[in-house]
Amino acid sequence: MSDVMRPQPFEVLLRWILEELKERGSIFGVPEGLFFRPVPDAPYRTAFLGERLGTPVGPAAGPHTQLAQNIVAAWLAGARFIELKTVQILDELEIPRPCIDMEDEGYNVEWSQELKLDQSAWEYIKAWALVHILRRVLGFGEVPFETIFNMSVGYDYKGITSPPMIRIMDRLRDASAELAEIKAVLEEKYPEFADIEIPSRIVNSVTLSTMHGCPPGEIERIAAYLMEECRLHTFVKLNPTLLGYDEVSRILHDVLGFTEIKLKQESFDKDLQWEDAVRIIRNLRTLAEKLGLVFGVKLTNTLAVENWKGLLPGEEMYMSGRALFPITVNLYWKLAREFDGALHVSYVGGIDALNVAEVLRTGALPVTVCSDLLKPGGYGKFAQYIEEVERAMREAGARSLEEFSRDGLSALEELALKSLEDPRYKRRFVRFGSPKVESGLEPFDCVVAPCVERCAVGQDVPEYCYWIAKGEFDKALEVILSRNPFPGITGHVCTHLCRTRCTRNDYEQPVEIRALKRAAFEFGTRPNYPSRVTRHASRKVAVIGSGPAGLAAAYFLALNGVEVTVFEARERPGGTVWLIPPFRLPDEVIEADVEFIRSLGVEIRTNSPITEPPEKLLEKGFDAVFIAVGLREDAVPPIEGIDPRGPLPQGVFPALEFLRRVREGEYPDLGQSSTSSSPITHHPSPPRVAVIGGGDTAMDAARVALRLVGEGGEVTVYYRRSRAEMPASPEELEEALEEGVLLEELTSPVRVIREDGRVVALELVRNRLGEPGPDGRRTPVPIPGSEFTVPVDAVIFATGQRADLSFLRGSAVEAKGGQIITDEHGRTSVPRVYAGGDVAQGVKSIISAASHGLRAAEAICRDLEIPFQVPAFPRPDIESEIPEIKRIRARKELPHLPRPTLDPSKGFGLVHPALDRDAARREASRCLQCSEICDKCVEVCPNRANVVYFVEPVAWEVPVVSLREGKLEVVRREPFRVEQRRQIIHIDDFCNECGNCATFCVHRGDPAKEKPRLFLRLEDIYSEGGNAFHITGERIYRKEGDFLYTLEKTPDESYILFVTRYPSPVTEPSITHHPSPITKLKVSSDFSAVELEEAGGFSGELDLRVAAEMAVILEGALRSLRYMPGIGEGS
Repeated sequence: MSDVMRPQPFEVLLRWILEELKERGSIFGVPEGLFFRPVPDAPYRTAFLGERLGTPVGPAAGPHTQLAQNIVAAWLAGARFIELKTVQILDELEIPRPCIDMEDEGYNVEWSQELKLDQSAWEYIKAWALVHILRRVLGFGEVPFETIFNMSVGYDYKGITSPPMIRIMDRLRDASAELAEIKAVLEEKYPEFADIEIPSRIVNSVTLSTMHGCPPGEIERIAAYLMEECRLHTFVKLNPTLLGYDEVSRILHDVLGFTEIKLKQESFDKDLQWEDAVRIIRNLRTLAEKLGLVFGVKLTNTLAVENWKGLLPGEEMYMSGRALFPITVNLYWKLAREFDGALHVSYVGGIDALNVAEVLRTGALPVTVCSDLLKPGGYGKFAQYIEEVERAMREAGARSLEEFSRDGLSALEELALKSLEDPRYKRRFVRFGSPKVESGLEPFDCVVAPCVERCAVGQDVPEYCYWIAKGEFDKALEVILSRNPFPGITGHVCTHLCRTRCTRNDYEQPVEIRALKRAAFEFGTRPNYPSRVTRHASRKVAVIGSGPAGLAAAYFLALNGVEVTVFEARERPGGTVWLIPPFRLPDEVIEADVEFIRSLGVEIRTNSPITEPPEKLLEKGFDAVFIAVGLREDAVPPIEGIDPRGPLPQGVFPALEFLRRVREGEYPDLGQSSTSSSPITHHPSPPRVAVIGGGDTAMDAARVALRLVGEGGEVTVYYRRSRAEMPASPEELEEALEEGVLLEELTSPVRVIREDGRVVALELVRNRLGEPGPDGRRTPVPIPGSEFTVPVDAVIFATGQRADLSFLRGSAVEAKGGQIITDEHGRTSVPRVYAGGDVAQGVKSIISAASHGLRAAEAICRDLEIPFQVPAFPRPDIESEIPEIKRIRARKELPHLPRPTLDPSKGFGLVHPALDRDAARREASRCLQCSEICDKCVEVCPNRANVVYFVEPVAWEVPVVSLREGKLEVVRREPFRVEQRRQIIHIDDFCNECGNCATFCVHRGDPAKEKPRLFLRLEDIYSEGGNAFHITGERIYRKEGDFLYTLEKTPDESYILFVTRYPSPVTEPSITHHPSPITKLKVSSDFSAVELEEAGGFSGELDLRVAAEMAVILEGALRSLRYMPGIGEGS
């Protein structure tokens, strides 16, 4: 793979633009729906640097402004200030790869010139000409141009004043010669555009970047040169280090919480200091005023930090994105105060759609962006930028940017303070990282919804979000019920790990999937499943336990016509869900889910414990038995002060027993004189409760206890490891802490201290973390001599649970460590006996237990020879809505979920308010429909190297042939399937291996390396080791190892395959003469037939999958990529 970009000629780019727009309704992958349409009276139009500026936003100097197509893409989306990528004298440097990591806050190690200076000049001139032509193409040629190109130069005086740099600056100030060449192309090939006036002066302004540690005098000297000698309006880019090490460290670490980012004091000491900066700014402002030019500063450059992540090469990297915004804004505020608000500021640093208007209100102009465009949505995000600016101006009653920023200094002060408090800039705001599935990346069929992959039951999340967004709550509920029998329960208390893989994590925060499930439960009507079921009356299955696993198995078995009897030891079905506090899960929700399962004909026998081996149930006529008894008993640790064989001291409670008693209306004694029947208890002194453990059960117990101890009472969770290792879901922990629960990390109990049979104190020991254990978490190691004692009135142990497996005595069912051993389908060591849920997996979650029920039901049906299927549901037709989905995928939108009522004094009422119908529809509309469309690699590539193409799905049995002594034999056939219409091809000529598409690819792969790599010139594939393609006309070439494959389409719709030995590397490949093919085959269009035309010198086996893949790519390219050079030409 090459990291060398190959710029395309002007004629190729123009043809590409015109043909792609005509065929696809897009240009360089930017859909027409995201094109900016100038509005003549838009309030954000303004005058700047002696020119008119149509919008106040644009791409910062960097990856989005290095190639002509990048600049065109930005302009199409609404950018009207184009800060060209920095040019410098050193244009042959080796750039380390990968060079960009934008998963959350951004990092890069790419700062240098990647093209030759002459190439850069041509890219900027081609882009300038193309955007002038596009005005006519798009139908607003009469609207003023209102676009400013700004040159960016670096990095020292010697380089900037060298002849090559002087030449490029001269060319951008007067491009007459180059534009004459372009004009000649237009007159010959595109006369309809030949009369368009394209000004020869491309730039009248410059932004200066200097190296870290550049002396103040040199910075001033360069800027003076650019104004005096070049007569350019000049902005000097300043580094965030100007704010000082202590202040940057305070903001980054103490305020924002990015403690993992390591700063280097020497970077601050070497960079420009405050006093020097103020002095040179004053001097340069005076000079600019004298020359009739504008001088200002660009705030800010990236922040140099240690390479703590290790994903990029080198010891140092440069930080950008949301973590930089508060630093930049506060430096801006400090400078604005110094210059009484009179300093011109061009802004860059952590910009996105949700803060761009706030920055413009301070008086900064223009506002440029880089990091946010490198995230999913890409160039298309400019549309929302402009919308947000217009909305803010309208709300402020401002008819111009001048009016909008009239109180700029006060607006800046407000923004500087807000940036330190706004949760969006805190480290914890983005919790889950870019969503990834576990699979590698394949050449085809990569569209997958990561939320579905993460869900234990494979819930079709995008589908039910789609229906909710349409207001079709009945259909949404039907989607949920197809794989999840507990829409009410999981809509309230699911661990919703799906949201950890929501693609919205790449934008702001995940879709509130659990809340949407709850909305479907509350507003939807359940389908009439009983009428759809075909009974298999001769088949009966017993289920032991009515927890989530048991009820799920009963549900899916009943839906497949099996007669099911559930045996439940307690008085009501539901199992451990009845231990969840009512402020999280109301009784009526549990009952509704259980009753729906009953309505399918499931018999639930309560107060019916099974005390004999499951084999006995088989003897009684059941065809299969599913064991789902759950972990019903507490596991209290054997510590001093607790008799493992005797009763617990008064005030000591196992967590499950404590939660069960509270759920049943009994409120245990946590410090008052006797057990109460009311949660409203007046204590002589506020009780102190210790909760031991770190899981969700511990959080539930602590929050319930907090509601019982009353005002002044204290509940503390003691956990043996650190917070980072706690198994409790972050959400449950944070809600407990917000309610007032206290947390003591790295502490373990060693003794319960009693007086008169009641606990009065707890002795604990401090721990340190040792080596990682089998689960990957570091093992707690007691610190000798660190014991301490705390007074307590009650202790609740949430340190584990165990199953009661006494009924297995005499059974052949194998168990180990208190868990039944099963295979991946839930089968035990005894035929027709299955197990699942907590008894087979340990404590996990309701939804994972339900998945065990689903898998067991499927296995039982298969073993009983009953066809198994989950209920069908109405599937949306997304294809016609792709343009709207693309628009949504280019927008940031924060969740619409109401804040929970985290006030324990409110008692046991629900803490999480429900979404109303309208809010549910808005929240569901945030879903990006990842099961139907991805395109993230397309959106995040600044160079437009990843392209969508369309294929017709195929299902072929592709032959593997043997060629021996001139004879062809089909050895076997292998299945080959391409199921999705949308596919991705990688244009290698545009790629510089930055690594950005790999960061955001939902798979664990790299699209730039693993998607088919298309080379626009045939000669470039010869030296490649593999996965290298070229298409000319109706012929596709492929280089793999030492072989060159050529597949040619014939008039009868079949293919001719040429196989040529072509060893790599080839030092001087020839495109006019190939070695003779060693084999020539003719293959039918569906690969069902193959015949030998020329045996040549090949012998051995040949897998025609290589040709099948070529055929799919060729047909897709002919169908949807004819605008690219060579494809389909002459056909």
